[in-house]
Amino acid sequence: MREVLYVQPAVKKGKTEVKDIMTFSSNDLERIQTPHNDTLVVTFRVKDFDIRRILIDQESSVEIMYYDAFKLMKLKDKDLAPITSPLVGFNSQPEWSIRKIILPVKVGSITMQVEFWVLKLPSTYNLILGRGWLHAMQAVASTYH
Repeated sequence: MREVLYVQPAVKKGKTEVKDIMTFSSNDLERIQTPHNDTLVVTFRVKDFDIRRILIDQESSVEIMYYDAFKLMKLKDKDLAPITSPLVGFNSQPEWSIRKIILPVKVGSITMQVEFWVLKLPSTYNLILGRGWLHAMQAVASTYH
């Protein structure tokens, strides 16, 4: 018996709205050592760049771009808009982002404009996509796969 896990299409007003449906099977677990509790890290196209090391974080309330990634994308500080409130992390300390920027993010056949808060902090990741992005994409993150 083959097990397939899938995402149901969104249902609106009695009609099925078909979007890109991604399915997973046991074949997707071939090179994964289980059990694991790894983070979900992906590569997506942002503006004209394939950006690696993007953390999908269901706990994040904003989308983050780290300044090192911002500079590697050859973006200019003049492209940034001001931020009027700090970002408060799990340590309860406010972090002032330097600014924000809206960039297109392409996932599969879907391209969406995403507002990133640009932080001038060191990070293992280039970007963090949080709850707002997941909801807008109508996506369910699967760290199991």
